[in-house]
Amino acid sequence: VAAPAFIFILLSSLALFVQSPRSSRLGWFWTKSEKRTGAGGYLPPPWHFEGRAIYQLYPVKVETAEKYIPKELNIVQLGGYTLGGWYLANYTDSPALDNPKFGELVAIAGLVWNPPSSCAWASHVYVGSKSAKIHGEKEVGLPENLGKFEFKNPERKPGLLGRLFPPRPEVTLSCKGREVISMAVPKERHGWRAGIPVTMNMPSFSGFTRNKPGLLNYWLELKARVSLVSPSCKTRVPESSPLKELLSNRPMICLDFEKLRMDVNPPKKFNPLKTFENVPFPFMQARRRDGNEEDKELPKQGFLSSIFKRQTPAPEAA
Repeated sequence: VAAPAFIFILLSSLALFVQSPRSSRLGWFWTKSEKRTGAGGYLPPPWHFEGRAIYQLYPVKVETAEKYIPKELNIVQLGGYTLGGWYLANYTDSPALDNPKFGELVAIAGLVWNPPSSCAWASHVYVGSKSAKIHGEKEVGLPENLGKFEFKNPERKPGLLGRLFPPRPEVTLSCKGREVISMAVPKERHGWRAGIPVTMNMPSFSGFTRNKPGLLNYWLELKARVSLVSPSCKTRVPESSPLKELLSNRPMICLDFEKLRMDVNPPKKFNPLKTFENVPFPFMQARRRDGNEEDKELPKQGFLSSIFKRQTPAPEAA
């Protein structure tokens, strides 16, 4: 199980990065922005962002993910789990005119099938800018909420251990006066510690909201220095938080995107492909949820058999 799970995490983590074309401010670093003009409090597309982002990935039970993912989309799963988590961003520049530097947290419910790859589906989005909230709701079709981000640097413990293992900065998100989540995030990295340079062009889904009832698809170009960091062991999700059910399991992996530059194109209407043929990795299952077909019980088989041998569907009754 470990081998396919590792491949599942590695391939899916990149697909998870793209769900929200907005920006954030958490107090990590600041730069001056030039005076700009745009209609509706937001600059015209393509939308450009700069800053930093952190992605922490969690296993999410498919039964839980189904509560937040539209039934028209097929969930990519492995062993009854899909890949979710949270995305925390700190952009030093963004298209938002009221505040180009603002905080954003996106909760990912799971991966959905988008042949020949997969996309992350955002169930909750919190931003620290009113214009970004309005733009995300009306133009991108994202479930936006206006949140408040608080940044704190804990005091370092005295002695050698305090110098060798300094505490991580802590970020707390609240919405309408209630705490949503708090986490300890990795410190900003520089030089070779910032990670390897990566350039990607990736798709993402949005829509199925009050303002955008249909499915939307948009593309972005991302450039960043990516590194693997240890997951935050101090992630606190209150019982009353809407994210509690999604983030109830132990985190698996955490990715740090330093010196992030992102250009996002406007979304377009999209019709999902209703097929499971040519799945790139047979041990990953795409679960049909549109109600057009009933799920059929297939004989169980091992991991190697699932790769080298395609299952034969059971014959229909006469």
